[in-house]
Amino acid sequence: MTQERRDIWVDYGLSGLTRWFEGPWENGPVDVVAEVSDGSGGLYVPTLWRDSQRLLDSSLTSEEIAALWPAATGLNYDIDRARVDARDWLQQIREVCHGRLGQTPVLEPVVGWELREIVLAEIRQAGPALTAGDQFNPYGSVPGIVPPLEHLVSETDPDLGFRLFLRALKACSPSSLSKADLLKGRVASRRHWPPCLRWCQWARAD
Repeated sequence: MTQERRDIWVDYGLSGLTRWFEGPWENGPVDVVAEVSDGSGGLYVPTLWRDSQRLLDSSLTSEEIAALWPAATGLNYDIDRARVDARDWLQQIREVCHGRLGQTPVLEPVVGWELREIVLAEIRQAGPALTAGDQFNPYGSVPGIVPPLEHLVSETDPDLGFRLFLRALKACSPSSLSKADLLKGRVASRRHWPPCLRWCQWARAD
């Protein structure tokens, strides 16, 4: 039986992948994707494929995607500096997933559109903290991360945008920022969270 995404109580999909690039990693980038995909019996492969495919189908430019990825990883794998086109990188991720899925899955409809404005408000409210984290990150900076996040949430997938937003806060915020700043990505009132955000335990953990 296929496990539903709401039953996955850790970060998943593309945002879940980014955390494996936060710390030291010894193998090549595609090898890291393969190792993550093979973990937990391949449980997270469908969500990783869907996130990657959704971004590839989106109107986001390669430059916008190239800003989202390093911000979420804390610049531990800066695809721009590595001279890797952002869409080519997503295609590599998608191909790793496709090789394990055996067939192209159905791209499910985007959920959580009713929460789009709430998520956008959180991103804008946390903008100063995110910018400060961007400036103080010891590995460099990711200028203009807020507009790509807003574009992603507004036109492609509020859920994916929210998850990458949280990853960017966690990865790029300096230790000088308060815990409140780091957790700014929490929507103010949890009772308004859609199912795709309410059960995301990793996002609300202290």
